Amino acid sequence: MLSIRMQLTCAILLFFFPLTVCAQSGLPILEAGSISVKGQVVIPGPIKKDSVWLLFQIPQPFTGESRVYRTLLDSAGRYTLKVNTETNISRCAVSTDIDITNQVIIFLKSGQENTVSFEYNNDKIINKVKTSYNAGFSEEELLQSLNKFVEMIDERSGKPIEPLYNKEYSAFIDHTNNVLQRKRGILNKPFILSEKMKEIVFKDYSLAVYYNHVFDYQTEMVLNYRNTNDHRMPDSAEIKKPVRKDYAFLKNLDLNNRLYLYCFSYPTFTQELLKNNILNIPRIQDTPIQEWTKNVKVILGQLIGFDQGIFYDMLVGNAYAMQFELEVKPLTPKQIENIKKYYKGGNLEKILLRKNQEIVQQSQLKESLVINNTPAVSPEALMNAIISRYKGKVVIVDFWATWCVPCLEAIRTSRNSKKQLAGKGAIFVYISSPSSPRKLWESQIQGIGGQQYYLTTEQWKFLMDSYNFNGIPSYLIFDKNGELKQRFTAYPGNEAMQKKIETVLESE
Repeated sequence: MLSIRMQLTCAILLFFFPLTVCAQSGLPILEAGSISVKGQVVIPGPIKKDSVWLLFQIPQPFTGESRVYRTLLDSAGRYTLKVNTETNISRCAVSTDIDITNQVIIFLKSGQENTVSFEYNNDKIINKVKTSYNAGFSEEELLQSLNKFVEMIDERSGKPIEPLYNKEYSAFIDHTNNVLQRKRGILNKPFILSEKMKEIVFKDYSLAVYYNHVFDYQTEMVLNYRNTNDHRMPDSAEIKKPVRKDYAFLKNLDLNNRLYLYCFSYPTFTQELLKNNILNIPRIQDTPIQEWTKNVKVILGQLIGFDQGIFYDMLVGNAYAMQFELEVKPLTPKQIENIKKYYKGGNLEKILLRKNQEIVQQSQLKESLVINNTPAVSPEALMNAIISRYKGKVVIVDFWATWCVPCLEAIRTSRNSKKQLAGKGAIFVYISSPSSPRKLWESQIQGIGGQQYYLTTEQWKFLMDSYNFNGIPSYLIFDKNGELKQRFTAYPGNEAMQKKIETVLESE
């Protein structure tokens, strides 16, 4: 399983007051926007290269994604970029492909010209940033706040691991909250952030902990058992399963707080909440929004501590986003009718219909889906048996899982290039395992397409060990004769991935 740091690197609400009060308080509000950004990146000679990509990562909480926009810098390091936003003030992470993990925070504001410029030092570190709008934060906070986030990820107590698998679910929640409070102390060490930035960073980190660990209780307890029992696997009866009432911890998250709209983790948190099999929230499909929301309140109302507020709108937006993301399926005429009837031309309607237009275009790029039976051979012969089915093709094997955020982001962003490569003789094979719940896997592959295989745990482990993979996404590229040419972990980006595949295609 990927570490939380890798997931967040790759990757890497909500009061009841009137909107005018929210705007005066400096908190973001939901608003369909399109913003032009321009600026310059200063890169010293020792690290300069011929072409540099600029990357803007922008949370789009209502439609459930943290979106990355890319553009090339010109020879002087200048750029202009147009981005869609879903809040009037957007907290973004900016970097270049000089080092995509070295990011700085900037804020974009709708209704005004936005300029964002920054400088690198010779060590490839961004050490200066200048923006036309800073939302009240200092330059040092923009430069250092993401470093604080990484410090929280890396911090360890050094204490022995406590057995939790044999205790009540509430003990795991108490343990999680104690860890969070300990890590919060990092925000009080130099460089000290403002109280508002501390709260944003802590909320962002907390959501990531909840969707990576708390929502995946079964996996966490298996790991806890193994770490406290000489790495033995537990019997299924030794780990208790949570029930819906155990999710009363959600009440403590204050999910109607608008600061969550600034959080990169928020879209994934909301999606994972909707997919959670303990809560079992129904898919929205063609259900009228008012009726669907009423059903959701029956499930969540007591658990989250309120039955009204903008958080329920966020759930609606993300419920449609699940259809967009999992199936790459545009809205049905009935769904459009429901959205227009409920939102009456407001901002949330505009956001959903704008996103729907993107999905209409993406659906045309989706690979046709083939669900394959796994060859009935030994684990040692399995990969050869799969590859032999595609003689004369360059085969790209993608090891992925439904819970793997970088896996899904790589699949989503590579649709266009895959369409082009398929026309040149490439074929894409996707391999998953029971760590992805079968029903969720069956749903997600509708939007992925390609040649899909669902292995047993034994088969998956054998292949991962055979190719020395210790994380996902991981990839194998075979030539037309079935010979393995490339093997690597972590998606390298569309351009680099396309070059790897074309190199094999052209070598024939």
